[in-house]
Amino acid sequence: MRFATFSRGFAAALFLAAAALGQGPQGMAGGVAHLQAPAPVQARAHATATAVFTITVDAGYHIQSNHPKLDYLIPTTLALAPAGGVHATRVAWPKAQNHTFSFSPGQPLAVFEGTMHVPVTLATGAAGTQVLHGSFRYQACNDQLCRPPVTQRFTLTVTVR
Repeated sequence: MRFATFSRGFAAALFLAAAALGQGPQGMAGGVAHLQAPAPVQARAHATATAVFTITVDAGYHIQSNHPKLDYLIPTTLALAPAGGVHATRVAWPKAQNHTFSFSPGQPLAVFEGTMHVPVTLATGAAGTQVLHGSFRYQACNDQLCRPPVTQRFTLTVTVR
């Protein structure tokens, strides 16, 4: 009985600590970067189309670029699983901003801040409607600390005619 009381108290303390750090009950960091998938894409069969994703990073934070300058930093990625002959052929990340932070004096880091648009080129197959499942993964930091990486799942509907 004493163990059960300790376990519940410990679990509650962990939950409150995670909430205070902006993390959810499963230990995932709260969202600092927000992905907006485009409206359903219309495309011709056996051609290419572009889907433009919008990413907004909360003020006071940055996310690592798709090619961070330090090996231990987590790159930002946008991935789509192929479906029914539709697949991503290119993700066109904007140019990263180089900033120096208090934790990296003399070492500018390649980061994304604010709002950015990320065009993704899609190759299509035969006619039909496909739902592609994707993930947006990033590591957010401010000038004091980096948060754990976050993976946000999304879907993109592509109608091929």
